[in-house]
Amino acid sequence: MPGGRVESEYEEARYLQFSAGKGTRIAMRAVGIAFWPLVLPLALLSRLSDAVFRSCSEFLAMIPYIPGVMIRYEFYRYTLTGCGSNVLVEGGAVFVYRDVCIGNDVLIGRYSIVHHCDIGDYVLIGERCTLLSGSRQHRSDDVERPMALQGGEKRRIRIADDCWIGSHSVVMDDVGKGSIVAAAAVVAAPVAPRSVVGGVPAKRIKQRS
Repeated sequence: MPGGRVESEYEEARYLQFSAGKGTRIAMRAVGIAFWPLVLPLALLSRLSDAVFRSCSEFLAMIPYIPGVMIRYEFYRYTLTGCGSNVLVEGGAVFVYRDVCIGNDVLIGRYSIVHHCDIGDYVLIGERCTLLSGSRQHRSDDVERPMALQGGEKRRIRIADDCWIGSHSVVMDDVGKGSIVAAAAVVAAPVAPRSVVGGVPAKRIKQRS
């Protein structure tokens, strides 16, 4: 547009995680195994408590992309309740509890935080997302008592297969199969399968047909 701002065109994007050849995958696995002298002692220590596990998770989160993604994958394979194949945990992402199940072909973006959660296959979690253990972690009914002293409740949430959780989202309830949570949304109620939701609190925008 003469004299004005020229809007750039979109380009086709390919994700190495899902398009890498067999040779690349073998090389990545070899790098991960080479770091077993670091990973395996930390995995054993992590069995002592969630606090030790979280400390190890935060330590490994600081390792840069390469070789960080390979090291983190090997660590979580030996520490989480379940961790499938081709799981990529980017830098800065932290797991609070060991009791987490992750399926196959999962991306967890930079600086995301994962509490008690089950994550299905082919799930994309954007940068700086928070997956909480439900929405009742802090009680607030008694106004005469500090909320920090009232305790709370936690539950496991589930992100089903083929979901995309947009950047900066906060998820406190289950997300149904094939759903999309828009960036910066706050999910406080269950999301039906194949829904697109957004906003605070998140509401359905449309249904994927």
